[in-house]
Amino acid sequence: MPRPRLEWWNAKGQFQSYPLKDREVIVGRDEVADITLPCDPVSRRHLKVFKTGSGYSIQDLGSTNGTFLNGQRLTQAKVLAHGDSITLADNQWTLHYQDAEDGQSIEDSNVTVFSADKETSQLVTVPVVVESRPAEISELDKVSFLLDLQSQWGNAFSPEKIFEHILKSALKISGAERGFILLRQGSGFTYASGIDSSGRQMSESEFQTSSSAVERVVAEGKPVFMTEGLDDAMAMQASIVAMNLRAVACLPLQGYSSSKEATDLRGILYLDSKRFMYALSGLDHKLLAKLAEEAGHVLAKVELIKSFEDRRKMEQELALAEETQRSLLPHTLPQVSNFRIRAFAKPTRYVGGDFYDFMLRGDGELVGVLGDVTGKGVPAALLSSMLLGCLDLQLRAGGDPCDALQRINETLCLKQASNCFTSLFLFTLDPVGRGQFVSAGHPPAYVYRKATRTLDDLQSTSMLMGAFSSVTFEAAPLAIYPGDILLVYSDGLTDAENPHGEMFGSTRTEEMIHAGASGGAEVLEQTMLGAIRLFTQDHPQTDDITLVIVERLA
Repeated sequence: MPRPRLEWWNAKGQFQSYPLKDREVIVGRDEVADITLPCDPVSRRHLKVFKTGSGYSIQDLGSTNGTFLNGQRLTQAKVLAHGDSITLADNQWTLHYQDAEDGQSIEDSNVTVFSADKETSQLVTVPVVVESRPAEISELDKVSFLLDLQSQWGNAFSPEKIFEHILKSALKISGAERGFILLRQGSGFTYASGIDSSGRQMSESEFQTSSSAVERVVAEGKPVFMTEGLDDAMAMQASIVAMNLRAVACLPLQGYSSSKEATDLRGILYLDSKRFMYALSGLDHKLLAKLAEEAGHVLAKVELIKSFEDRRKMEQELALAEETQRSLLPHTLPQVSNFRIRAFAKPTRYVGGDFYDFMLRGDGELVGVLGDVTGKGVPAALLSSMLLGCLDLQLRAGGDPCDALQRINETLCLKQASNCFTSLFLFTLDPVGRGQFVSAGHPPAYVYRKATRTLDDLQSTSMLMGAFSSVTFEAAPLAIYPGDILLVYSDGLTDAENPHGEMFGSTRTEEMIHAGASGGAEVLEQTMLGAIRLFTQDHPQTDDITLVIVERLA
């Protein structure tokens, strides 16, 4: 049964009808009015129609030119009766009240109305031009939209084209005037695609939706269908009133999460109209839901492709960073007549914070360094590369190691924006094995004494680099004799974990030195690396592992 309603003809002679519900209806020139009459003599908020215990009443809202009910100017609220004529704007607009249970709509026949000419006030008969709804398409055509979409989905993939087809199909099935696809971005949703009922692409600047409908879908994860008028709660929402909407459909676009066990809300299919949409059948609901499901698959595939592309780009950047860092490490180990040198480095990622280097100075002095920048990945690698460059410049010029470290530390403390520190072990050895070492907060190095088969540990002599600019670096004497081996390592060695969370530790390190050092530098290197592999059992590496081994030959 039709509801009580207001009926009128618009400026083009087209029939208009507005069903009345429990909430009040504002008539006026304002665009946000429920019924907008674009005419200067009409006030912005001219009159209101509201429900009372006796039916529907009308009240003028202080309009400039007044409201006339059946030719009499309204001075107070009046109860409406079937067939009442409401005139405003000097007879330029006339609305008719039609009761649900009484009489014939003015849409059904020619209607006799007063002429706008006040002088003659003659009766004229005007034919009604009815604004008809678009003809509904057949159920077979509706199903064909879905089959066409699945064909496109299978043969080619273009998100823009798929979105366009989904929106066109949804508009045809529902009779809506506008359709949008929204994508999740952070905690909200943003414009992805929009089309109107004529097939025109709608720009992002035209993107405006009922926020209340979208919020309901987000909260409940279920479709919202109000295609034959809005419920009272929805009709009172500010966004609905502002856009003068009469029908809304809003469906969630869901796709499987990475776990494949649950679906995520990836987007929203939104349809609306300032008229009414079709009275959707059960099949229509299912077809729209299937379209939304297909759109969810598209979004899932888009995200998957983007994640692959992002990962590939990241891997390319990391590979470039790895190549850059490796180019800064020694390509070949120095060949020194009295020493055999071995080195090993394995970062936790493509690049890491550990570094090492060797150089021979003019007097035949061997200089070696092993450092460990706190942190992992690209930031640590950048700092380690900078330190290598600074050390090379300072030490090749013949500078004192402690003075060089002092200047570099001051620069670090001055320039660093983050709390990134560096432990470092630097040593010098002349051709007969005499020299010195500086250990800036580094784990103890070891010297294996072949003559006594004992270990000397070389403890830290200074604080970490980058902590305080006032730190003073001090050197301690170092001497290795024929057959002795110096082992310097980063804490990734002792901190390596097995599947049970147990660390390799200092005790095992010392045991492996005793087990392999008697065979020389190469045997010791293989012994240490083999022990680490056996202990960790391929458990993921938690820190960079770096070794430097120097054996005195004669």
